[in-house]
Amino acid sequence: MNSDSSVTRFDPTTTRSALDAVFTAVSEFKNTDAKNLRRLDRYIDADTINLLFGGPDSSTTRIEEGTLSFRYDDVFVTVTHDGWIEVVDADAFPTRPAHHRLSADARAQQSTEAALEAAAAAFAEAEEYVWTAASNASDTELGDPLWAVVEQLWAIQTSIDDLTAQSSSTESLATQTDDQL
Repeated sequence: MNSDSSVTRFDPTTTRSALDAVFTAVSEFKNTDAKNLRRLDRYIDADTINLLFGGPDSSTTRIEEGTLSFRYDDVFVTVTHDGWIEVVDADAFPTRPAHHRLSADARAQQSTEAALEAAAAAFAEAEEYVWTAASNASDTELGDPLWAVVEQLWAIQTSIDDLTAQSSSTESLATQTDDQL
């Protein structure tokens, strides 16, 4: 690998699938033949990439806005709705700017409450996008899995809300103890 990241563009209106574009981007980044890459289904449902971003015989992407990011062996891959694929070396990934304009170091320095708040906002935004995609899906092959994701996001948001409530009550108990001393 020559650098810690690469960005490539693919055209979902060509006969090439988004999945093929991911394999090509990763193999070019790693400077190896795509046949030498590990099976993608060990990391993510490979069909999802084509369902969301265009597959064989697809004229456009299936989503209007959003990204899909996942770890694939020793790299992180991000595919965008508008045809961009970013491949980042896993060792370099923690030092790169994270979503919502917070670097990994800045997130680590924040309080638990702030981290939970940022996570809740990110999941709420993700839920909104997936909800919209599920609502607009015309076939159940795509719609049903998207609704399942919406339900999972709701469960995660509920867990975060529970943690926030626990964090707040724990912090206020700690504050009371400190005040009484």
